[in-house]
Amino acid sequence: MLKFFRKYNKWILGVGGSLLMVVFLIQPVMSMFQADPLQISLATFDGGELVRGDVILADNELNLLRQFGLYLDRDPDEDNSNNDPMRLALILKDAQRLGLSASLREVELLQLELGLSAADVELVASRRNATPGYVRQALRHWLIVQKYKELAAGQSHLSGTERARLIRGGLNDPQSFRIYEAMAYGTSRQSKPLVEHFLQDQGAQVSGQVVLIPASQFISDTPTPSEAEAEALYEQFKDALPGRGEPYGFGYRVPDRVKIEYLTISMDQARQWVKVSESDAMGHYRKYPQRFGGEEATFETEAVEPKPYEQVRDDVIENLTSQLAFEMVEKMAKAAYGYFYEDTRGMAKQDDYRVIDDATALTSMREVADRLEGEYGMLPAVQTSEGGWVNAEALAGLAGIGQSRLADNLRVEFTSFVLSTRELNPSTDNPLLPRRLQVGLAGSPLMGIDGSRYLFRLTAAEPSHLPESLDAVRAKVTQDTRLLNAYQKLLKESDSWQGQAVSEGLDAVATRAETTVVPLPPTPRRVPLASGLLAAPSLPAVGQSDRFIEAFFSTANSARQEGEIQDAAADAVTGAVGIDTSLALAVYRVDSYQPLTREEYNADANNPLLPMMIDATVLAQARAENPLSFKALAHRLNFQDDRGDEGEEEDADEVDEVESADEDS
Repeated sequence: MLKFFRKYNKWILGVGGSLLMVVFLIQPVMSMFQADPLQISLATFDGGELVRGDVILADNELNLLRQFGLYLDRDPDEDNSNNDPMRLALILKDAQRLGLSASLREVELLQLELGLSAADVELVASRRNATPGYVRQALRHWLIVQKYKELAAGQSHLSGTERARLIRGGLNDPQSFRIYEAMAYGTSRQSKPLVEHFLQDQGAQVSGQVVLIPASQFISDTPTPSEAEAEALYEQFKDALPGRGEPYGFGYRVPDRVKIEYLTISMDQARQWVKVSESDAMGHYRKYPQRFGGEEATFETEAVEPKPYEQVRDDVIENLTSQLAFEMVEKMAKAAYGYFYEDTRGMAKQDDYRVIDDATALTSMREVADRLEGEYGMLPAVQTSEGGWVNAEALAGLAGIGQSRLADNLRVEFTSFVLSTRELNPSTDNPLLPRRLQVGLAGSPLMGIDGSRYLFRLTAAEPSHLPESLDAVRAKVTQDTRLLNAYQKLLKESDSWQGQAVSEGLDAVATRAETTVVPLPPTPRRVPLASGLLAAPSLPAVGQSDRFIEAFFSTANSARQEGEIQDAAADAVTGAVGIDTSLALAVYRVDSYQPLTREEYNADANNPLLPMMIDATVLAQARAENPLSFKALAHRLNFQDDRGDEGEEEDADEVDEVESADEDS
């Protein structure tokens, strides 16, 4: 063998060297032909192609804009916002084709109306590992979307000043923002009776007093129900969730529930741990002068020097402390998630979820907390549901974590994320499925309102199901049956209660019922909800009850036909009505009635915003299709999805890198 190598060593070296050269040369050449993951085509449409990078950029910008209260219009065809990034990317592509843009001046005006200084933009950018230019680009894109909306809806163009004013009003008042949206979409034709009904419902006001008599006060006088009564109530409400069964709110179905443990990395604790030296503070002041009164020069204004350090020293230290604390909790959260993620290495997958062979071998919350303390000097708190079940409504009430959101997607609330866990059988179109949350493994990091970070793990999860039998909920069914019997008996005695109110007054009724008389302030028949629809107002003691408000106004209208309310007989202004939702009898008296006058009606009817207000409330569900809905965009642009069934699988594969996806892009 050695003789062979000695004889042919020159030939071997020549061939070997050539092979090595080929290997070194072929690698960069092959890289040239490898697909850039950000350039993978997702869809085609008239005028271009949509690639993965477009959607990732759109998603990041949407997350950024939401911090300023700026959103895409809600898609009426979707129950969630799963298509928002795709919608924004499509809109921007088409807007570019149409030549729509927004000037630097318009962006500065929007910043002003949002209350964003240059320092605020700098801070937001630094927290997202981005540049101020990236933040301004997101604001510019949002303005372009508004112009695109006006164009698509065939509505006249709004000036930058008018749009900014409406936006500012909308951020403080949802009703104003609905009017702004209506200006873009136009209004429908409205009949005179509809206008009169709308104005009368919100213009006329009735006030008075009420005594609410709960049936629960008389439950002790109600005999134990028979087996047949209990069985009947159970059968009627066994498939309703607690508080959801109509009309009384009874329900015996077991709701989705989980057992949970979580780790809290507190911002307050981090602020106390962070120490800022004088030199650090001075360096921070020099690095970010705009945070302390300084302003960069623009094409219209000159640069402004920051306030002297001595005047803003405390502010500098506070600002730097907050920044360092934020960075610290962020690093700790990423490290903690990394520790938990180590448990999954080597685990097999089944249906895209991990197979946990031995749950006892998983890293405990306490172990992770101790490791973080060893590395950062700060011990996170570990909390559990103490072995008890927590349902969806109770999740939001958990200390700290209950009001948190996904750190890398602030539009996703903690409760929504938990309910996406595999064991709770989420719907196949749940946008959080790619997160692959499951019992036993830690979920993605969460961020609280104050910047604190949370990591949690579900130790058990049980989907909503029927009770095993009546016996499983017998105590609750028995109590509810007695309560319902007491309520029905109370309703039969309503004439007696009303008669006492007429003859002796509401104070006597309140004394008899061992409760109090509650004044009712002037109230209209209908008020707009945050959703834009109209509903009965929520009144003291009574709550929100269509039945009560109709009875209250009916009594007022009947009494006023005989003359002024204050001159009416007691029996004309007194009434009683059962409120099924609270299982109580309301005995009331009307004290004043202020109908809408002809002058007020004429003034309101001539308001140019009235058609928009009616469209945004009464006719909200019947409005024309939103031109920015995904369905409308797809039809208008001849959209063709190139992903087929692979899109969800690709998203699922990328979820493991969730902690860096937003920042890196």
